[in-house]
Amino acid sequence: MMSLNRNNYLLAGDIGGTKTSLALYQSTCLTDVPQAEATYQNDDFRGLENIIAGFFDDNAIRPDYAYFGVAGPVINNRVQLTNRDWLLDADELKQKFNLQSVHLINDLVATAMGAVHLPERALQTLNTGHPDKQGAVAVLAPGTGLGEAFLIRNGESLLPCPSEGGHCSFAPVNPRQERLLRFMLNKLNHVSTEEVCSGRGIPDMYDFLKSEITESPELAQSIKQGDRTRIIIDAAVEAVDKNDVDQNPAVETIRLFVEILASEAANLMLKVMATGGVYIGGGIPPRILPFLKRENFMDSFCKGTYREMLSKVPIHIIVEPKTALIGAAAYGISMLNQPGEKK
Repeated sequence: MMSLNRNNYLLAGDIGGTKTSLALYQSTCLTDVPQAEATYQNDDFRGLENIIAGFFDDNAIRPDYAYFGVAGPVINNRVQLTNRDWLLDADELKQKFNLQSVHLINDLVATAMGAVHLPERALQTLNTGHPDKQGAVAVLAPGTGLGEAFLIRNGESLLPCPSEGGHCSFAPVNPRQERLLRFMLNKLNHVSTEEVCSGRGIPDMYDFLKSEITESPELAQSIKQGDRTRIIIDAAVEAVDKNDVDQNPAVETIRLFVEILASEAANLMLKVMATGGVYIGGGIPPRILPFLKRENFMDSFCKGTYREMLSKVPIHIIVEPKTALIGAAAYGISMLNQPGEKK
């Protein structure tokens, strides 16, 4: 396909372990609909370069800039993906595709930038609160792991900041959580919040609760047959739909998960003074919306000396799956509007 060389477009990307999404946006403003967009299964490609090449083959527009949210720690504009054997180097991508600049950012930074640009329909609001337009914004994303990031104000701009807060030590806040910590310490030398507030932590919490709540034979058989995290979540949501929640370890697992998530959200809010709001993304929250009721969440969120301040913080659940892609574009547009970025 004949290419159209235009310097007023950027390539945005959300690069995870399983799939990669790419989109072309205008570099001057963030639009609701990109010029082009596609999602690829990573198993079908040798590396990101092949995906980008295929995307360009299918689209006439050639951008001058690229901004990618990547599932891994970014150091010196290079990143080793956490769950895939891909090493990405921004300089190499810049040279290969004749781009003026390429930036790699952590996927949670991209999610944070995307969250504040989402329309109301892409959010489930747990607490309207009183948003502070000058306050920081916090983002948590429980999926396979627990990602965290935050945005701070810099004049009229938002400055995204990465964090590895999910790997900080898990701090129990009640007797049941204390028992959970002791259970986890029999398996691990260090129990981070991620170990009990993520997709991979859900089966461990279920096993812990089985010692306190009798597991039905039907549920026990079902959980043996596949992805334990998915089956536990589905069983819990189905039980709520049927109003069959008494003495159900799957239900109690997700209740405990929400309790810990709310507590960790409050911790992050206080550490960065996120009076501008807390956004909760990741793959798990949209799947457990029946458990994310305002009263349940806020009871665990509003604790301690600053419970009154916490009660005024806006809290939103992100239900838009393309948030990180939108955020990569928003980050790029913000960077390109700063002096010295365009060449």
